[in-house]
Amino acid sequence: MPQLSSDPSAPAPCAPGPDGSRLVALDWGTTSARAYLLDSAGTVLDTAPAGRGILAVTDGLTTDQERRAAFEEEFERMCGRWLEAHPSVPVLASGMVGSNQGWADVPYQRLPQDLGALAGALTEIPTRRGPVHVVPGLLADGVLPQVMRGEETQILGVLESAHGDTDTGERRGTLVVLPGTHTKWVRVEERRVLDFLTVMTGEVYGLVTRHSILGRLARRPDAPDLGAFDRGVRTSLGADPDGGILATLFSARTLPLTGRLAAEQVDDYVSGLMIGAEVASCVRGRLASGGSPGARPPEVLLCGEPELCRRYQRALHQLGVDAPVVGGDVVTHGLRSIALAAGLLDPPAKGTA
Repeated sequence: MPQLSSDPSAPAPCAPGPDGSRLVALDWGTTSARAYLLDSAGTVLDTAPAGRGILAVTDGLTTDQERRAAFEEEFERMCGRWLEAHPSVPVLASGMVGSNQGWADVPYQRLPQDLGALAGALTEIPTRRGPVHVVPGLLADGVLPQVMRGEETQILGVLESAHGDTDTGERRGTLVVLPGTHTKWVRVEERRVLDFLTVMTGEVYGLVTRHSILGRLARRPDAPDLGAFDRGVRTSLGADPDGGILATLFSARTLPLTGRLAAEQVDDYVSGLMIGAEVASCVRGRLASGGSPGARPPEVLLCGEPELCRRYQRALHQLGVDAPVVGGDVVTHGLRSIALAAGLLDPPAKGTA
């Protein structure tokens, strides 16, 4: 894996535990938390039982003191046994744990932002086990600001997984797509995030299919119907631009009413309509923007839940865009890279990773 330059003023790396443990890595989000014990090469030595996300941790609490105590208790539940055995192992966390609703409000870093430089902007949270270092999120300021927390670490992990030790200096730009409830389209050159867009397709899909009139004629299918999904994508891509997705969505009612779409196909058809509209808009806006004249278009990389990535991949294919899916736990790769850059870790000796 690539090594990022270390800050000479950073703390000295810890001594490894008897089993080679070198880093506790925390991916702590809104609804869940995952903790990993890593060696210096980024290999996962152990995982903790799933933890509670920040909403559950702070539910019903009103004071900062109560919230801090609740976070430390949850941290101890997840990681206490590791730190009891290896008290000098550093802890690095990313995600909504660093938000104004989390354990500490970690300031955003403004774009453009070199992901390697995030290591110089960590916030330390004191605990009885020692400091927890928290990665900052990113802010694209403007008339309509964009923010992310946690995804910046995923993106670094995606680039690590996709490019490995290859020098990215001559590489074309990259468009990293992170499908989810709030999908991120992130434009990157080398390891520098230039801009990004958040699209609420996943959340709106849930609202439309469960709480609107479109769900009245739908029946939940036994298995995904990708044919119905593809039909929805084609409909979005070929639709009259007047009215956009808000106009084409109504076809999810009229087609079942006229016997041209089965009730079991409605949800997948709506998924295709919405992802198709998102992909068409973002491909026009993100693949055509940026870059020097004559430069190759950026590569597109997908990362997320496999079934959802497969849908985005199919929609992109209809537009002639190849988009490989980057698998694996990219968050641990990203956290390890940041730990290396922060001086919390030494790289493994040559020949050991």
